[in-house]
Amino acid sequence: MNALILSFKRFLSQISKDKMLIIVCLDPILTGIMFKFGIPITEDVIANHFGVSAILSPYYLLFDIVLAMVIPYIFCFVSAMVILEELDSKVAKYMYVTPIGKTGYLISRLCFPMIISILFSIPILSIFSLTEMSIATIILLSFFASCIGLMAALIIVSFSSNKVEGMAYAKFGGIIILGAPIPFFLNGNEQYLGAFMPSFWISKLSLEFNMFNLIFAVLISAVWLIILFKRFIIKIV
Repeated sequence: MNALILSFKRFLSQISKDKMLIIVCLDPILTGIMFKFGIPITEDVIANHFGVSAILSPYYLLFDIVLAMVIPYIFCFVSAMVILEELDSKVAKYMYVTPIGKTGYLISRLCFPMIISILFSIPILSIFSLTEMSIATIILLSFFASCIGLMAALIIVSFSSNKVEGMAYAKFGGIIILGAPIPFFLNGNEQYLGAFMPSFWISKLSLEFNMFNLIFAVLISAVWLIILFKRFIIKIV
């Protein structure tokens, strides 16, 4: 455990040396503020302009889901950037032969940021969500959203050879979030064309909590994580 803590301290030290990563870590709070106050103001402006009672408000839950996914995505992006830096400088392979080992390294670089993102998401969603959500819903949403963030980190590291490419793949990795709006705009069976995307099931679960949606949210997320983790392991060995 001491080795894990030391490794995680090094991880934090790496972040503190990069001003861009420090600023990125503040993004969840800024995004929460923007969603909480900016979206209702925008709703009033455009609703008044078009003379209707509501345009954006029927989709407030969707905005909350996006906020929930953005938070871990940001934390895991930071983690991916640190991993790429350590791979490029050969520090990662040096750490493999220390007491922490490869498993401990992966825990400190992937699992710890994922856990922190969950713990960070709960108060952020409680404060800045546009809809009323129970604490159980917030915790469940935070957990599945953190899986999305982990997938993004695995994509970035697996397919990037350096931090510059990592930033490009971070944008590509954002595609996994695009499944979230589908259940809000498609009501028929055609919506299940997006069923292969974990974010699709996060939205389905948020709209209607039942065992069917929960099981598929778990299964689809697990399949993505297994496939991406195998590719990730090939990259870091």
